[in-house]
Amino acid sequence: MSEAVHPDVARALRALPGMERLRLAHETWELTRDRLIAYVSAKHPDWPPEQIQRDVARRLLHDPGGAATPSR
Repeated sequence: MSEAVHPDVARALRALPGMERLRLAHETWELTRDRLIAYVSAKHPDWPPEQIQRDVARRLLHDPGGAATPSR
């Protein structure tokens, strides 16, 4: 599901210098990753950090594989 950016937000982002937009995008990516790590860690407290990292990477890369598979 994709949602459009509100026109006012798009206008405000376009008005920012390129490096500022890049900084915001990077901070958003980091926040998303950190929140996802916290979520997966809470949902699977028995998983080792490596498995959590693999599952988070899979989710961020939009792997259509569904639920994470157990570690090998």
